[in-house]
Amino acid sequence: MNLTIQTCSISALLFAGAVVTTLTGSDETGVIGPVDTITLGSGDDAINITNRESRIAFGEATTSTVWSMGFMEVGKALSQMMEASHFVDARTELQQNLEDRLQDARDVLDTIMEEAQALPEDSDEHPAMRQRWEQAMGEFQQLQQVATEQQGELFASQMIEAYEEIITAVEVVAENKNVDMVLRFIAPDEPIETTSPDVAIMQIRLRTALTYPKGIDLTDDVLAELGLDAQ
Repeated sequence: MNLTIQTCSISALLFAGAVVTTLTGSDETGVIGPVDTITLGSGDDAINITNRESRIAFGEATTSTVWSMGFMEVGKALSQMMEASHFVDARTELQQNLEDRLQDARDVLDTIMEEAQALPEDSDEHPAMRQRWEQAMGEFQQLQQVATEQQGELFASQMIEAYEEIITAVEVVAENKNVDMVLRFIAPDEPIETTSPDVAIMQIRLRTALTYPKGIDLTDDVLAELGLDAQ
């Protein structure tokens, strides 16, 4: 059935009973339909409202569809997941390995220093000792840089892995709740606790929703799906 209503107020017609006979089911439940299309207006300005895969559509383009939406505060899940035992153990193991290597490099420097202090002031070995020290110090500084890079790489890889798990949980919750689109956000009422202007502006920018219906915040549902504590 194609239904055309050429008036500015559908609700007024329904209230007046003008279209109830046409739209109401035969069981007299008061439910409108079923109809295939509702046309609002006429001519080139007409809008055809249809049911496209259980979504309200008002045009042929995919963008001409009414999608349901939710929000997820990723940080609340990510901070807990980064403290998972397997992540912490991996970081601790790397930290210990790096500290052992750095300590070996420090021991080399200490040995060179002790040998240099033991030399007579007029010894011809001072230039060679200074060269050994500079080489050992260069290796130590390079090792420090490598340690920083390896720790950063591990932390980044763990964050990516945790984020991918969060996305999987979001997809499960979204499917269960029939939500089409989930946006990352920070609730506007979350306190901004920082004295750094750079951090403050970043926190403000992440608050993409200035106000929103509380029922579309899926954070607690996603945390439950991940087995994490609600915050």
